[in-house]
Amino acid sequence: MVYKKILACIFIFCLILIPFLIKKNEPKTKFTFWTVQLKAPAGDLIQKNIDKFKEKHPEIEVVWVDIPIAEAQKRTIASILGNTPPDLINLNPEFSVSLAQIGVLNYFSEEDAKDYLPSLVDKLRYEGKIYALPFYATSAVTIFNKESFKDCNIDIKTYDDILKLKNCKKPPVYGINLNENDTFSKILNKYDIKDEDDIKDVYYLFKKMNDEGLLLKDTLTINHRELVEKYMSNSASFIVTGSNFINMIKENAPDIYKNSYIKPQLTGKNGKYDVSIMNFIIPKRAKNVELAKEFIEQLLSKENQIEFSKKTNTLPVNKSALLNSYFKNCSNELIEKSRCTSIKQLNNPNNDSFGYKNKKEINETINNYLENLFINGIKSFNSKELFYKIEELKEN
Repeated sequence: MVYKKILACIFIFCLILIPFLIKKNEPKTKFTFWTVQLKAPAGDLIQKNIDKFKEKHPEIEVVWVDIPIAEAQKRTIASILGNTPPDLINLNPEFSVSLAQIGVLNYFSEEDAKDYLPSLVDKLRYEGKIYALPFYATSAVTIFNKESFKDCNIDIKTYDDILKLKNCKKPPVYGINLNENDTFSKILNKYDIKDEDDIKDVYYLFKKMNDEGLLLKDTLTINHRELVEKYMSNSASFIVTGSNFINMIKENAPDIYKNSYIKPQLTGKNGKYDVSIMNFIIPKRAKNVELAKEFIEQLLSKENQIEFSKKTNTLPVNKSALLNSYFKNCSNELIEKSRCTSIKQLNNPNNDSFGYKNKKEINETINNYLENLFINGIKSFNSKELFYKIEELKEN
């Protein structure tokens, strides 16, 4: 009798235990998240957020992959073509909008974007719809060598102001890498090019600067790192650069750093600033769209944005984070000054009017015409031909 009671108890215990064992052995939902080269500067913060997310969702497994920047586009395309995309990807707007154009992204609602700076959200629209949410931003500033301007009391705010320097006894030299990637495209965007005369005016402005000796002699061949080195060696009197390169000046040329000051980025006629952002996209075939949106919201909280910005020397996109004293109360120390100056520029970003279609070909065309103008002179420059070439590339 006792033996039967023991068997009965064991049986009942097994009935109670089996559902828990079955549940425990059920495979977890896999949530996949890709970033671009963030493990080194912010890996601990991202992992902390992953751990927190897993506490809220014990039923999921979070797979985080940090991709080298050179592989980001290739791996994203491969995952989308193979119908195995991650749930969430950190990319740049140029590539993200090309994905939106072929209809492979989920769109975000206005409610999804309500906590982020509207000027940056507006840069992530395609046909009026939000195809990505901003993650973090950067915006270059201008650094000037005081020594070069001690006998030249001219306030430089715009590219047009640079020509005034020719009247100085020893004209300061503007350091810029004109033919590297999209440098000159960004300058043209600051002039709201509407026709061939607009484009001719900007090209002729820089040709005149060059003829007057106000630009570096190797302005068409230098890259940005070499440009910063020119500033550190006192060959360039002022340059437009980001906080990471200002830190490089501090470490490698302390005397030049001490003798420098910071002002806003140079502008064109529209008074707008270049602002670069990285964003989040959710592929259309992602398996966990709502989890992806929830994770974005967590990562882009006020507290996380402030911590991320401090770790990576970038700017937050969360409106509440931007109100923090770290971004509003900066000393005159150059790196701090550049941070507060950059923050102010976020509210007035350039509109990227040349668009993203055929961007590489457009940049190459713009750069080739600039090189031809500098080398062969005004008679060789056909602004009408250039304008319509760009328009054709934008449409195709």
